Amino acid sequence: MQVRTERGEVGLAVECPDELRALFREALLDGYPGCSIVPLDEATPRHSQNRWASELWWTPDTFTLRTSDTFHDSVAGRFVDPLGAVFSALRSGRSGRIECSIRLSLKPASHRTVHHAERIHRQSARRFFTHELRRRYLALATHPQRGRRLLSRLLLRAISRSAHEPPLSDKLTGPLFECRLRIEIFGPIDAEDFARRKLREIAGAFGQFATAEAAFVAIQSRHARAQLRRGFLLGPSEVSSLWHPLAETERAIARVESSQFREVEPPLRLPSVSPHRPVTLLGRVVFRQQRDQFGIHLDDLRRHLIVIGKTGSGKSNFLQNVVVQQIEQNRGVVLVDPHGQLVEEVLEFIPPRRTNDVILFDASDRAFPVGFNPLIGPPGSDPTLVADGVLTAFKNVFGFDETTAPRMLHIFRSSLLSLIGRRDASLIAVQRLLTDANYRKSVVAGVTNSAVQSFWLTEFDRWHERDRTQYLASLQNKVGAFTTNERLQAILGATEKGIQLRPILDRSQILLCNLSKGTVGHDASTLLGSLLLSSLQVAAMSRANVPEEERPDAVVVIDEFHSYLAPGNTTMADALAESRKYRTSYVLSTQLLEQLDPATLAGVLGNCGSTLCMTVGPRDAAVLTELLGESLTTEDLMRIPKYHGYLRLLVEGTPHTFSMTTLPPPRLNPKRGSLIRQVSRQRHGQPSRASTFS
Repeated sequence: MQVRTERGEVGLAVECPDELRALFREALLDGYPGCSIVPLDEATPRHSQNRWASELWWTPDTFTLRTSDTFHDSVAGRFVDPLGAVFSALRSGRSGRIECSIRLSLKPASHRTVHHAERIHRQSARRFFTHELRRRYLALATHPQRGRRLLSRLLLRAISRSAHEPPLSDKLTGPLFECRLRIEIFGPIDAEDFARRKLREIAGAFGQFATAEAAFVAIQSRHARAQLRRGFLLGPSEVSSLWHPLAETERAIARVESSQFREVEPPLRLPSVSPHRPVTLLGRVVFRQQRDQFGIHLDDLRRHLIVIGKTGSGKSNFLQNVVVQQIEQNRGVVLVDPHGQLVEEVLEFIPPRRTNDVILFDASDRAFPVGFNPLIGPPGSDPTLVADGVLTAFKNVFGFDETTAPRMLHIFRSSLLSLIGRRDASLIAVQRLLTDANYRKSVVAGVTNSAVQSFWLTEFDRWHERDRTQYLASLQNKVGAFTTNERLQAILGATEKGIQLRPILDRSQILLCNLSKGTVGHDASTLLGSLLLSSLQVAAMSRANVPEEERPDAVVVIDEFHSYLAPGNTTMADALAESRKYRTSYVLSTQLLEQLDPATLAGVLGNCGSTLCMTVGPRDAAVLTELLGESLTTEDLMRIPKYHGYLRLLVEGTPHTFSMTTLPPPRLNPKRGSLIRQVSRQRHGQPSRASTFS
């Protein structure tokens, strides 16, 4: 067993026979839950370094050293780990020039060694020793040097005998180990003074284990051969006091190497790949020796999954695996990516049999844009729901609501309800409706909603021309900011060919939305994403006219979903609450929960059955520790390694929290992406004017 430094970091190491390795691992993890055990590389030869060493000997070893249970700070009212001072003494610079090691070697004490200790103990008690003479005798009798042991025999003969037979001490009645404790310092020759001072400092740290009867003493190097004949005796509690993982209260000691990822035990039965029941693999268990793959059943996935983690924690890799598996299992998929990289990677994994199922909605594609008209809802859908979805998207982009801009929203809602249902309905037509009186007259003539018709005939027409211009100016500015964008004109102005969300869900198609903010702009990306999500909810709810068991499952994966939600916007929470019965599962990803307002956050977390927490900040950690449970702390959630996390997984409707790591990405086929893009352009895109003329 070792306590050693490596480049300034202090850690624990152990060497044991192969047949005892598994037993030792399980016993250590049971006694110290949360610690991790990793294999060490072969020790680096130190041929070019000098070594200074010292041996410590517990004497008299028939007495018990001070064990960990006696270290208690009465003032602070807490346990003080004795190894804290030892770790502090071991610390050295981060350069790696000086490295320290404390090696505790032990083996079961032989019957002869134990019998010898018992005999010495009885002899010391049979004589009329004073307390001081008895201590001196035991120190001489158990000393590794032969001359000292001979002196003990002379001292024993000089003292008269007692008549009674003394009992054995508690230490000698239990199991014993024969131990050797060696301190070693490695470094260059010019560091000799520092190394010898460090030896004395480390040896002094073991003085805290001394009692009134016994203590650790340094053995001179000339007695090393004698010392090797046998070690000093220690019981199990004494060994564990000299070598154990550092207590939580002492981990503030600088540069102490500790476990960066606390492992949490998984439930007994986790979903795995089965030919009888579909499973989406999520990762591997990380708990002791367990590295089993696990997944989530489709029925539990319908209760949705949310992934929270800082950038670079591995969220995209996790989402990529989820999307690829849905594609392989012939499910419908909708992927909304505000960065674009995830969509580009998924394109490379489309199997040949699903080539014609892909609709690539690349908002930056000027040559063959794919149209998306949010005013064209599924057949039989409620026009009010379609209009509210568009309004919600604009609220998200511009940050206004019914209290800050009531008249503008009133005009916008009436305009949308007037256009929905017409063949030329689009957001581009809103501008014409507001500015072209003749066109407005023809539109109003076809309106069947009496409240909307009354707005145009009795309210709008009675406004003074100056007031009307003032009222419309703000709305024209907001809508015009997008309808004048050439890219958005080609997308939002489509009236026939383009994205139809209801058929995508019903036919299990694949919609990949590349809304890269770097190419189309932040506001345009946010608007398109918000419009897609609101239209998707309308399309999912329109499947109410089909029996539930006949509705094909579809999985909606949204990266950075908070980008498409405005404060107070309940669209996502409502979608999560309603979509399960429409067989639409959501997998959401975000970097920061604090980007959501409290009401939205409560709705999202409350409606997501499974939660994956990767590396998060302190505020999110405070929220997620209550959700995950299992005595996880904020520090545990803030130091999760990359591609690792704590997962609160629904298993047959019951949540379980455990530690896991994500799966590696599947192998790429770099030829598939360009082919899929070409096929999608031919089937769903429409050449722009620029590409036609060129």
